[in-house]
Amino acid sequence: MKEKVLIIGGSAGMGLATAQQLIKEGFHVIISGGNENRLKTQAKELGNDCEFRVIDAKNTPDLRNLFFSLSGLKHIVVTISVRANASGIAQTEELDAKQAFERFWTSYNVLHFAPEFLNRNGSVTLISGSSAKTPLKGYGVWGTLHGSINSLVKQAAIDIAPIRVNAISPGGIGLRPDRQLVEHKGQAEDIAKMIVAVITNRATTASIIDVDGGERQGTWSG
Repeated sequence: MKEKVLIIGGSAGMGLATAQQLIKEGFHVIISGGNENRLKTQAKELGNDCEFRVIDAKNTPDLRNLFFSLSGLKHIVVTISVRANASGIAQTEELDAKQAFERFWTSYNVLHFAPEFLNRNGSVTLISGSSAKTPLKGYGVWGTLHGSINSLVKQAAIDIAPIRVNAISPGGIGLRPDRQLVEHKGQAEDIAKMIVAVITNRATTASIIDVDGGERQGTWSG
C-alpha cells in the first residue's frame, strides 16, 4: 500500500512541486488549501494518486477535522505561505507581524495534533527560510519567524518522538540571487527534492536543512 502524504498548501509553488515529486516516487498525496478551483485542477493533472481537501489551515478546529477525516496518514508537509506587510522590526506594526506569524501557528498546530493522527513512524516536514541563518536589515520579522520555526522543529522532534520532525530552509525562490556560492537560481523543485529525501530517510530528524545555494555567503548575484 502506498504511503499517504498530506501537503498543507499543496496547490502551488513548493507544495505543488513536492506533490509532483512524491507521486513520481510512489506516494499517495493529499493536497490541501483554500482555493477549491485550483485544487481541483491540480489534483486532476496529478492523476489517480492525488486527492484534495479544501481547508483554511489557519482555522484550528478545521485543521483538526482535516486530520480526523484522513485515515492511514504517514507524513505531513507544511508549505503554506502568507501575505503580510512585514519587513524590519522597527518598520512593521504588531498586526502585520502577527499575520506573518500565522505560518508559525499553523506549523505548531500540525505538530500538536500529529501524535493523535499520524503514524508513529511517520514525519512532519516544515518550511523555514534562510533569513534565520543570515540576518539582514529589513528582514527582521521574517528572520524571527523562520528562526522560531527552526526552534520549534528542534523541540518538537523530542516532544513527539518517534515521529520525525524536520525543516527545509530555502533561499529566495523566484527572486534574484543574493551573493550565492553556486550559479543556480533557486527553484521550487529544489525544495521538493529535499523534502522527499527527508521523508524517505528514516534516520533524519531534528534537522534544519539549507537549500539556498549558499545565499549571502558568496559573490554570485545572477
